[in-house]
Amino acid sequence: MREIIKKALEDLRSGKFVLIHDEDSREDEVDLVIAAEKVEPQHIAYMRREGGGLICMAIDYKIAECLNLPYLKDIFQAASPNYPILKPLSNSKPPYGDSSFSISLNYKDTYTGITDKDRALTIRKLTVIAERALKGEEVKEEFIRNFRIPGHLPLLIASKDLLARRGHTELSIYLAKLANLLPTTVICEMLDDETHLSLNSRKAKNYAKEKGLIYLEAKEILDLRSSL
Repeated sequence: MREIIKKALEDLRSGKFVLIHDEDSREDEVDLVIAAEKVEPQHIAYMRREGGGLICMAIDYKIAECLNLPYLKDIFQAASPNYPILKPLSNSKPPYGDSSFSISLNYKDTYTGITDKDRALTIRKLTVIAERALKGEEVKEEFIRNFRIPGHLPLLIASKDLLARRGHTELSIYLAKLANLLPTTVICEMLDDETHLSLNSRKAKNYAKEKGLIYLEAKEILDLRSSL
């Protein structure tokens, strides 16, 4: 295993951010990534200030399966007989492949759910449920009692065959697994205040160097998968 990957795993275990660039031919975006179980309010503040994109929680497919959580596209398709406009809208696929979006939610004790404290609380409470679900415990009823939808934390579900889809969702979950962490991450796209586009890889590399953070290309992660 390359030293840069080892350092990335150490940083995730210690609650630090890692930057991941997917591919030039895909979204061509860089995301801030942190292990969900390490998230505190200050991490949410950092992501909205330094990232600026949508703050989402990525979860392993098995967790979604345990909680019976669908992809958002499947919800729209199921609802389309009553709301026909949803069918053509949800049939439209982004150029980089299928979306990993699922529902958005809030923990029951949040107020609006949008504050740094509220989002961090929702994430922490969901990691507890996720960990128990992976241990084989029946947690669906507790999940229903403790969360509400819609909310301010969008969930992303990794593909069943991890890395069959090469998005930030899957790449970050794969790293979390390698780090022996719960396969849940919080990710946020990095945006550029000057160009009003995504932060390009050159600027993201410079940012990572300046802040002492690890920057990874998708290829480095995918090559590791192939070598193991």
